[in-house]
Amino acid sequence: MGGLQQIRHIGSIAPFSGRLGRSQRFMPTFLASGPSQIPQRTASFQLRAFRELTDAKRHLSSITRGQDLLEDSLSHGARRKIILDSYGPSGFDVKGMLRVGDEPENDERPGDEVIVHLNGSIVAFPHACFLWEVKSPEEVTLESLSVVKLYKPTVEYLFIGCDSPMPPRELNRIKRDFASGTNHVIVEQMDVMNAMGTFNILNGEDRMVACVLVLND
Repeated sequence: MGGLQQIRHIGSIAPFSGRLGRSQRFMPTFLASGPSQIPQRTASFQLRAFRELTDAKRHLSSITRGQDLLEDSLSHGARRKIILDSYGPSGFDVKGMLRVGDEPENDERPGDEVIVHLNGSIVAFPHACFLWEVKSPEEVTLESLSVVKLYKPTVEYLFIGCDSPMPPRELNRIKRDFASGTNHVIVEQMDVMNAMGTFNILNGEDRMVACVLVLND
């Protein structure tokens, strides 16, 4: 972990900043006009609105951090879900494979998810993740993806993440084969970061999804 360079993190939902965009535009105009310039029939309404906005801003100022909705959805359920956290030159950081036991370890609390670094390409399913013996997009073939076809229950989506294009003929062969029969698996190739993020979102929605990520040598 400590030796990773240029680690890319998959963005989650940003914490709420506590700002009121519309109220901030409203209040300076109201204060600049002065109470004497407010028409009598609207003065009480604007004063009441100003107080409500002030109370709302005071309440929101007490919020110190946001809530990661994606993290909550991925941690929901009886079985822990795989989270593709980040990647770097040596491999991928994955959450959901291990948890801290009854005794704290390295300042981590019991029950916390442990980030596991996998050195090399990986194949990820909703509740499992494995190393994958593929070292380039050219090695992504229908045969190397047989592990996805053997997985039960059958997945609905397969995302192939690689930062270099796959051979078009082999990609079309894979799409045709996965779409045939009764399963109709949708296969899409995209860059590594988008594949990781899309997998996390669909996995959080309890969709049957698989993702293979190619780490180029």
